[in-house]
Order: sequence, then C-alpha cells, then structure tokens
Amino acid sequence: MQILNSYVRKAMAEGLIDEWHIWDFTRAPSDHDWVTREFGPVRYMGDNVGYQHRGSVKRTAAMRIGARITNDLHLALMPKNDPGSFYEIVVGGWNNNQSVMRKLSRAQITDFDRSQAPTAWARTTPGVLSPGRVNDIVLNIDAAGIPDLMVNGVSVGRWPDIVLAEGADVMVRGGWGGDLELTDANAPVRRYIGNPGDQMPYFQAYQYYAKRLPDFADALFLKCDDDIVYVDLDGLAGFIDHRRKNPHYFVTSANVVNNGVCAYFQQVSGALPTSLGHFERPPGGFGGTLWTDPDKANNLHDFFLAAPKKELPLPSKVVDWQERQSINFIAWLGRDLQHMALARGDDEKMLTVDLPAFLERPTAIYSDFTVSHLSFGPQEQGVDVNRLIAAYDKLMREKLAL
Repeated sequence: MQILNSYVRKAMAEGLIDEWHIWDFTRAPSDHDWVTREFGPVRYMGDNVGYQHRGSVKRTAAMRIGARITNDLHLALMPKNDPGSFYEIVVGGWNNNQSVMRKLSRAQITDFDRSQAPTAWARTTPGVLSPGRVNDIVLNIDAAGIPDLMVNGVSVGRWPDIVLAEGADVMVRGGWGGDLELTDANAPVRRYIGNPGDQMPYFQAYQYYAKRLPDFADALFLKCDDDIVYVDLDGLAGFIDHRRKNPHYFVTSANVVNNGVCAYFQQVSGALPTSLGHFERPPGGFGGTLWTDPDKANNLHDFFLAAPKKELPLPSKVVDWQERQSINFIAWLGRDLQHMALARGDDEKMLTVDLPAFLERPTAIYSDFTVSHLSFGPQEQGVDVNRLIAAYDKLMREKLAL
C-alpha cells in the first residue's frame, strides 16, 4: 500500500485528486497500527471501534471537538503525570440520558466491558447530545489544573478532585450504537475506521456517503483496492473527464492488469499474446482461470512490467459491459450515492450487476487509463508477492522520479 500511497499523494500534489479517504477495515492489529501511523487524522469511527488519539489538553489550551454522534460519546483523559491510569467520561450514555466518569487503569483502555468498573461521578443529562447538529464539545483545564466539560454551551461537569497540572492526552470513541464523526478533521488525507471483525464490512463505507448525499452530490469518487501497485497518472485526468461526461454509466472501471474481464478484452485486442495463456471471458463476468491461477497472474505481471509502454489497450476506447466485473479501481458520480445505501453483502455484485440492472444503466471499462492489481484471494498462495512488489516499487520510483 506504500506504493499506492506514493501515487495518490503525487496525484493530489498535481491537483488530480482533492481528498483521500482511507477506510480502515484491517483485521490484523499490526495493519491497523501501520494505517494509524501513516494516515490521519481520524474522521469517522464505527460504534464498535476502540479509542483513537484526538490530541491533548492543557491549562493554556482547551480542546474543542465537533462531533456528530447520537449517544455514548467517550472521552479518555490520559494524565501526563500518571502513566498507569486514565479518566473516562461518557457523555450521553444510557440512550442519551446520563453522563458518568470513571477512573480506570491504562490496561483497560481497549476493554469495552465496564460492568465491574466503579463510577466516580454521575449526572442525569437528558438530551445532552443532539442528533440534529454538530455537537460542540469543549474540554478545559483551569488554572488550578481542574478539568471541566461543556457540550453545546451547557456545563456537563467539573471535577475538583482531579488535578491535571501537566495536562492530558485525549482519546475518543463512540459506542452502543453511537457512531462518531469528528467534523473538524478536515485534512486532505484522513482515516475512516469501520467496525472490526466483520467479514463483509464494506457496506459501512457506502452507507456513510449515502447518508451524506448533500455533502457529496457534486463529487466524483475513485474507489480502489489497497493492493493497486501501478497507477497511470498520465491517463488519470482523461479517466476522470470521461466519467464526468458520461453519466449514463453507473460505474466505470479502469483498464486493470490482473482482472479477469479486462484480461479477456486485452487479449481480444491483441495486447496479450497467446504465449501467456488463454484469458477467457469469465462466465457472467465472475471468476475464471486468471482469478484462481497464480501462475497466470505472475506471467501477466511480468509481461506488463517488461513492456516498454505501460498500456494494454482494449478493442475500443470504452467497452460497454452488462455483467459482473471486479471493482479493483472504479469511478462513480456523487449524485448516484442516492442509490448506494448498500446492505451488508457482496458490494461488487450490487455495484456491477444488481444496481445497473435495476436502474437500466450499463457499466463500462475505460481503455486509456491503466492500473495494476497485485492479487486476488485465490491467487495469493502462489503469486510471487515480494518479487513483484519490489519490481512495482522500482517502476513507481522511476515514474515519479523518486
């Protein structure tokens, strides 16, 4: 993904892309830690996501947070002078009716179960969080080191028994049905964290944007897999322009190396020689021998890497398509988010089969914009990942003059 990172940041520097939203659906803690280090700040968190760092508060600088959340806003105050414990403030818990504070050990920061944790402070706060606005959260430490909290201009609590003379780091999360969006996290590159442990989690991203249709209706979305290892930046502007000027397509795919449907058309056009094997038309656009055969994938990558020109033209500049296709790199128009509040399930089938059929709109593949996709799941045991990543990294550095 570091290769993709380099391409996208170059595209942003050249004004081709305005924002990059990294959706963290990682399953391994080490992958989550890497994404957290590389990208930020966090903008959105599902209700089952653990605490994320937000910043710090001290006597000379209050912390102000803009938060969209319906209930159970959790703030963790990590005292600078007490590395063993933290204070947890829950705002609008119990169906947005009560707020509490607890003192907990740092070891409990990842634990959601508070059934045995004592409550140090509690207050009835009916309707403290508003679902109809960005909640204005102000956390302050006064001159004596005592913290206090205001929400939407109302004092929620002040805790004179707590002295944070050296300040505190602050972490945040939602919980119990309360997804958290930090509306003041507006950096061009920012993170969105889906709920962990879901085997088909991607509906969370589509629903996020669909619920915010007015904010994104005029945008153009580029969605890509995390293992895109080559991006033809010279062709990206043409791809974007074609997508804008052809709204009758529901989604448009880039011309993808290691994609069954694209490989079929690449061979039909003569761009892939028969010496690489037969790239058949996948039945219904799904599966096929390339999808399952790592040797075919290795050979295809090697052929592309060795080609003087990094292009595999299709039979025509635009190929209309009526069947399923892999969504390794696709584009859609923001106005079509009105159709994209997807249910949990196979997002690829919904985007390229079910919705186009329902709306009576085709999809397309655009020939003059090439990207390379490292591997599909069934290929992974045999694809020469380390060698190919090294080769694509070398190509990226040549293309971007790094």
